[in-house]
Amino acid sequence: MQSHTPLQYVKGVGPKLKKPLDRLGLYTVYDCLYLFPRQYEDRRHLPRLINLQVGKIQTVVVLIEKIEEKKIKKGLSILECHIADQSGRGIATWFNQPFLKKVLKPYTQLLIKGKVDRTLFKDGVQIKVSETEVLRTAADIKEAIGKIIPKYSLTNGLYQHQMRAILKEILDTKIFFVEENFSDELRDKLNLFTIRQALTQLHRPEDEGSYQKAKYRIVFEEFLYYQLQLGRKRLLHDMEAIAEPLLTMSEYVDVYLNTVPYSLTKAQNRAIEDVKKDIQKKIPMNRLLQGDVGSGKTDVAIIALLLAVSSQKTGAIMAPTEILAMQHYIKLSRLLSSLNIDVVLLKGKMKVKEKREALTHIQSKPCIVVGTHALIQDTVLFHELGLVVIDEQHKFGVMQRLKLKKEISPHCLFMTATPIPRTFMLTAFGDLDKSIIDELPPGRLPAKTFFIKGDNAEKAYEKCRESLQLGRQLYVVFPLVEESEKLDLISAEEGFESIKDIYPDFKVGIIHGRLKSDEKTAVMAAFKKGETDILVATTVIEVGLDVPNATMMIIHHAERFGLSQLHQLRGRIGRGTQQSECFLIGVPKTDNGIKRIKAMVETTDGFKLAEYDLQIRGPGDMLGTRQAGLPDFHLGDIVRDEKILIIARHVATALLKEDPLLSDSKHAKIRTHLDGIKNRLMEDALN
Repeated sequence: MQSHTPLQYVKGVGPKLKKPLDRLGLYTVYDCLYLFPRQYEDRRHLPRLINLQVGKIQTVVVLIEKIEEKKIKKGLSILECHIADQSGRGIATWFNQPFLKKVLKPYTQLLIKGKVDRTLFKDGVQIKVSETEVLRTAADIKEAIGKIIPKYSLTNGLYQHQMRAILKEILDTKIFFVEENFSDELRDKLNLFTIRQALTQLHRPEDEGSYQKAKYRIVFEEFLYYQLQLGRKRLLHDMEAIAEPLLTMSEYVDVYLNTVPYSLTKAQNRAIEDVKKDIQKKIPMNRLLQGDVGSGKTDVAIIALLLAVSSQKTGAIMAPTEILAMQHYIKLSRLLSSLNIDVVLLKGKMKVKEKREALTHIQSKPCIVVGTHALIQDTVLFHELGLVVIDEQHKFGVMQRLKLKKEISPHCLFMTATPIPRTFMLTAFGDLDKSIIDELPPGRLPAKTFFIKGDNAEKAYEKCRESLQLGRQLYVVFPLVEESEKLDLISAEEGFESIKDIYPDFKVGIIHGRLKSDEKTAVMAAFKKGETDILVATTVIEVGLDVPNATMMIIHHAERFGLSQLHQLRGRIGRGTQQSECFLIGVPKTDNGIKRIKAMVETTDGFKLAEYDLQIRGPGDMLGTRQAGLPDFHLGDIVRDEKILIIARHVATALLKEDPLLSDSKHAKIRTHLDGIKNRLMEDALN
């Protein structure tokens, strides 16, 4: 019998239980052992009836003396039991559970849990029962009382006592088949439980100390295997992937740097040097370029692309939206016009003739290609693709990114303006090299942010009117495109009409995701040229728009947006030398909504906001688990357990340094387990 033995061979698991177990994804002994309790109930010292505290939810063991059913009205019935123990008497009530009449009989012993209230009896209490366990035998009593009881996440047709019985059988008879993968040396060094001790204590904790040690072992193990996966992936990449080295000096770069009307920051220059060190090697670059909105990542990307073209290779930049792709295309065409470098646009919706010409150009000679997911279509053939820049990389699905690789190994630069907390760096991006641009270009002023309650929106409008009269431009953001009957929110289309009424002397445009591509392009171009003064928008402007003269933003229903999204939106302003102002308008009703607004007002530091967002939303939602490549750990939480994560990373690094292939006999079980793990590590790098 092995730990992956099907559950049908466990005593007590018949065809009837198999269906709900299947729904939970529990097919083997291993699956059950790693279904850890969602919470625990301490039943080591249960109170008597006389000691129950009114107003609290408590658990007590009682004997039924008498039972009555009361039908209050149609669809509402109450079961009322007179209960007793050695200390006194009381009343237990069950609402709308008439089926319990079959098991609630006089002189039956029960364990009940519920909220305690006073009764009309002088010394009695009333318990509104939420959980019931019938104690028919001495074995039932032994399993239910005098210990810490686990509670599991269940499904229809499966009850707590059944799940506990299955785990009891497994722990009593099958735990011996679970193999220990860690050496005595490693366990002693880190003071770890054996795997059998850990699994037993998590399902049957003796006390808090034992539980914490058991949890530490499992969390460490999960993090260690994940870090080993990342480490091995990097080693294999360095050993197997081959790329063409690129030039690190170029006249194109010199001309570009002399053309732009500013000097690069120290942080930008550091990132450029990192890129140069990578692209001169035969190992393809896999570098993540992380920088806050407006920090100048595009300059670094342009220089990398210029070095590719100087090396007679094609450079490609892939953006998640047509708006962002168009912005890159327009910007690159303008900045590189004096260099006689071809910049080609490839997007999903193009005229047949334009697309054919673009594809022919891309295939025939080195150039810079700007595109959306259209770049990964099978019909796209590149002339010696040497370098790929992926902008806002977390917005692409994993398979989309992999397709761009095709049959070659280009150097890859991933860019994101979404600040990534350190814990995410150690997990979702643990196999990438990192460069961080942690300073803004000189002359940039952080936007001032203000919160205004929804019914005082006029204050924001009046403040913005003053700036509009000085020739500045304004974004007004709404969370919806059209009016919704279900949500009491102002839509972008409604807002567009109201903004025209509020500012009759100014030209107003509107942009949202449902506009056709050429319509979006026209709206953006008009705003960028100053032909429109105000742009009403949805989150379609979250990335891409770069209008230095737009110094104001009003975000309606700000509580409806996530923290990182609010920060990205705010990043559309403050891109010039004038002071910018962002007005958050809303009526936050939840604690998290209030905290998000407060954080936005207090800081413009994207890294601080990202750490805070991770704490609020949790690791699974931060960037989107699927996109970020973050696995679903059984117990580990990269925020709460950051210290364990760092220890696991150190241990994994040391193991691979000592034994890169884990071929030493003392690491054989770790290697075998690692090879057998389902591939929960999602491929985030192209190479």
